[in-house]
Amino acid sequence: MQTFIDTVLNEEQNFSDFNTIFISPSRRAGGLLRKKLAQRNTKTRFAPQIFSIEEFIEHISGLSASSTIDLTFKLYESYKEVVLEPVSFQIFSTWAQPILSDFNEIDRYLLDHNQIFNHLKDLKNINDHWSHSSNALVVNYLDFWNSLLKIYEVFIEKCLQQKATHQGYVYRQAVQNIEHYMTSVKDTRHVFLGFNALNTSEQQIIQSLLSREINTIYWDSEETFMNNKSHEAGIFIRNFKNTWPYYTQHAFKWTSNNYKNQKKIQTFSVSQNIHQAKTVGALLSKLSKEDIYKTAIILGDESLLLPILNSLPLSVDKVNVTMGVPLGKTPAASFFDQLIEMKKSATDRGYYYKNVLSLIEHPLSKKLLGDTLKPLENKIIKENKIFIQPDELIKNYDKDTLDILESLFAYWENDPKRAVKNILDIIQALKANYLKSQSLQLEYLFGFYKAFNKLEEIIASSSYVEDISTLIYFYREVLSSETIDLTGDPEEGLQIMGVLESRVMDYERIIITSVNEGILPSGKSQNSYIPYDLKRFYNLPTYTEKDAIYAYHFYHTLHRSKYISLIYTTESKGIGSSEPSRFIKQLEREKIHTISHQIVAPPTQKIAQKKLTISKTPEIIEKINDLLRKGISPSALSTYLRNPLIFYERYILGVDESDNVEETVAANTMGTIVHNTLEEIYKPLVGSHLAIADLMGLLNTFPDEVQNQFKKEYGDTHIKEGKNLIIYEIVCRFIENYLKLEIKNLQKGDNVYIQSVEENLYDIPLTDTINLRGKVDLVEERNGNFNIIDYKTGKVTQNQLRITDWQDLLLPEGKAEKAFQVLMYAYMIHKKESLSFPVSVGIISFKNLQSGYLPFKFDKDPQVTDVTLKHFETILKQLVNEILDPEVPFQDRT
Repeated sequence: MQTFIDTVLNEEQNFSDFNTIFISPSRRAGGLLRKKLAQRNTKTRFAPQIFSIEEFIEHISGLSASSTIDLTFKLYESYKEVVLEPVSFQIFSTWAQPILSDFNEIDRYLLDHNQIFNHLKDLKNINDHWSHSSNALVVNYLDFWNSLLKIYEVFIEKCLQQKATHQGYVYRQAVQNIEHYMTSVKDTRHVFLGFNALNTSEQQIIQSLLSREINTIYWDSEETFMNNKSHEAGIFIRNFKNTWPYYTQHAFKWTSNNYKNQKKIQTFSVSQNIHQAKTVGALLSKLSKEDIYKTAIILGDESLLLPILNSLPLSVDKVNVTMGVPLGKTPAASFFDQLIEMKKSATDRGYYYKNVLSLIEHPLSKKLLGDTLKPLENKIIKENKIFIQPDELIKNYDKDTLDILESLFAYWENDPKRAVKNILDIIQALKANYLKSQSLQLEYLFGFYKAFNKLEEIIASSSYVEDISTLIYFYREVLSSETIDLTGDPEEGLQIMGVLESRVMDYERIIITSVNEGILPSGKSQNSYIPYDLKRFYNLPTYTEKDAIYAYHFYHTLHRSKYISLIYTTESKGIGSSEPSRFIKQLEREKIHTISHQIVAPPTQKIAQKKLTISKTPEIIEKINDLLRKGISPSALSTYLRNPLIFYERYILGVDESDNVEETVAANTMGTIVHNTLEEIYKPLVGSHLAIADLMGLLNTFPDEVQNQFKKEYGDTHIKEGKNLIIYEIVCRFIENYLKLEIKNLQKGDNVYIQSVEENLYDIPLTDTINLRGKVDLVEERNGNFNIIDYKTGKVTQNQLRITDWQDLLLPEGKAEKAFQVLMYAYMIHKKESLSFPVSVGIISFKNLQSGYLPFKFDKDPQVTDVTLKHFETILKQLVNEILDPEVPFQDRT
């Protein structure tokens, strides 16, 4: 395939090494041009000068474009000199970027500053007149617009003192210098190639140079778009051809007819962004090595770079990424983001636990400190700490570890210098932990090292970075501009590039991602304070022109290609959903090429619904025996009845689902608080008859005990705020209602003797090798009846405590677990002290308190006798034997 650059070089075979300058739209295009020139040489010679258009403009003007950060500082200094009551730098920084962007456009399009700034000022004043706002911020804002011309003049003066200014002024200065430049390079040939949209400055400079016969320009235009006056892909070049005086005497070079050559175009509709990367990998896996070397991937959304790199098939041995990896998209970025989030969110109470745990669990933290941080994590969870002071995270470590922990967890005290020094220390420590073979990780770290060094320079040279918020603003700015450059050969291997890098480039096979409306083209988004109507009045580019630029780039990639794959997503995003780009619709309506459409679904494998099963190995049987020797509780056996797999995880493996911080009091914690509160307030009443006076006294004192139990179980912070306050009130209401119910029963004539509360039962033998243990909430004698009572904070009904067959106790999914539990309490008490039958066992449900005491019933009989417990013992042994049976696996019952 003969590319556009090949065609240009065929025309320019006799150029003079010393007197020819090539100007291309981008550095990448210039690099490929240099490579092509080297391939054509048959002898050693000097290469011609090759500039991108931005480099050429700087060459003519004698100025260089400064960074956005430096320009922001200069703009604020200028603003402070002009405006009487300037706002803080932090507020001003939110205005700065759009203003600098507008300065660039105003200067690139050579507008009269006085005219447009006065026009803007009048518009802002009209808006203020209608809003009638006297807000100080609005007044200062208007003061800014009224002084904008003066601010601009002071700003330019400051920039020129260092010969570094915004890019727009570099362009304006180049226009002013063009005559002087042309005089100094009379015998030098300038060759422009591959341009499309040009601003006013570029047009004037190029036309001035074209006024000399020695210079020329080559366009990469297509007959299909040039002849169709309504097609946006040719709007700019058509205009130049029709309006430039140069073309009244010179032929137009060139309009080709490559687009009409038959092409195979496929569209792929995928559901999610990440699936785009997988689809790219699948397409490449079908290609030979030779075909891959003729292929380019063009990223409509450059954030897909890393997913695509990770999805490349093994057949891709060489890759050239021209755009670099954005520093903010590297794996290391999340570490610094989490560190900054933890620091900036710190309060007087300390760091929020989720931020601390996120940082502790990050792979870079583990690389930095290994298992050192595990005790910290366990401490936070065990003590249920919602906020953690730095001292708690740092103390009790050796000096080397202490230094890193201080860098990670010491407060920044709103001091940007301390913050940057801490982070640079962390980067140095991370560097020492990576091997030289881990070059990519070291590249990422080096990128952040450069970024934070730049921030350190900014802090040292400016008095405006006074707090962490401003530092973070500049960190985001630096992060958005820094990339990790990847080396590669533009003529060998798979080429991956952004849309703008595709200018002048031609490939046989093209894969374009994110061909969605709002991405290709980008739509109506703009970062400007100049209203749309004013832009139209001054012939500044609007989203219409920007869409035309995207149209040219999109169609240019198709000119000489034979195989085109267009991938778009249907993923929902907020209101509405992703739509395919209108460029795809245009391709269909042109009817020049046959287009096939394919909906790509993620590969799925039908997995048969199979319950997870754990076989009982000798090691597991031994652990079960250990558990049974130590004593097994009613709750453990109830868990087995509910789901044997959970029993295995919790009691054999020791996996505790509650191993996390409770920001809001969990249901099981609430139950523990209720039980423990009742235990403490009832302890003084054990061995005595309940009296109304005693219970009336408890109504006044129990809230203090509730609060005390909250502190024990949950920690001493956040007890009475948010959802926890609601839970605290619920616990108090439970206990208050229970005490009032008891008072009411006593008033009716009940005679209640408290025998025990929260009685611990342990080493209760079932067999010689199997013991039982548990804690009985309440044992009482009420009106001559012996009651064994279990408290439940959840809702329990009488039906859950009634069975008609003893085998009902072993029903799966714990359908009779409440009945099983209370019978086991009665069985253990009887084994310990021989009950006098009949007795009653049952539950008091705090969510069903109006039903009062709910007794166990066999059919309709509420009495528990010696015979009852013998039947239960048979069921209990049957259950334990099943747990011990090697042939009965632990199986999931969900």
